[in-house]
Amino acid sequence: MFNLIIKDVLIQKKQFIFGIAYLAFVLVAFQGMGEAMFPMGLVAVTYMLSMTACAYEEKNKSDLLLNSLPIKRMSIVAAKYLSVLIYAVMGILSYKAMITIINLLNIPLKTYPLSLEILIGSLAAVCLMTGIWFPIYYKLGYMKMRVANFVLFFLFFFGSSLMTQALKSKHDSLWVKDIISFFNTQSNITIVLVFIVIIVLYMLLSFSLSAWFYNRREF
Repeated sequence: MFNLIIKDVLIQKKQFIFGIAYLAFVLVAFQGMGEAMFPMGLVAVTYMLSMTACAYEEKNKSDLLLNSLPIKRMSIVAAKYLSVLIYAVMGILSYKAMITIINLLNIPLKTYPLSLEILIGSLAAVCLMTGIWFPIYYKLGYMKMRVANFVLFFLFFFGSSLMTQALKSKHDSLWVKDIISFFNTQSNITIVLVFIVIIVLYMLLSFSLSAWFYNRREF
């Protein structure tokens, strides 16, 4: 499985450079979005890298080769999911390096530190994207879902920032106050654990669907 992850990373050297450049563009062009610009950029980059890796595989008919080897199909699917975490970590480290350079050079750009809340929210958005995209991909294949790719991209790209703005506008709503009140009475560790459990359960469900669809595909 580890070799499959390395393979996905190595075939996308140029895409990683483009992803870093895109994060820099988001940092400059979307200053008005405040803290929401990082989740938006991270989702876009991980989505792009995930989609490109799958496109390369389908273009080169890599599935035919992989399925001729003694590799379980579940391991092939698991490698794709784990690759997304690698993309996300690389995006986080790249963004952290960018804001550090900006602050050191006193470049007149507004930067926001990567707090625990922002990191959790960003990773949750990435997992939400992955959890929807991969089952569709393993059900239809890359070529059949090209239109869905663009729809999902814009949905997650703008949806992450719109959701943040919507929650801020509903800050005084009763249900929002109840949620805030609940979390205010919990320790930071409890809150983090709750989010981790929710994300893990969601990803396990998504992975199960993807593995089921992939096992039923014929090559």
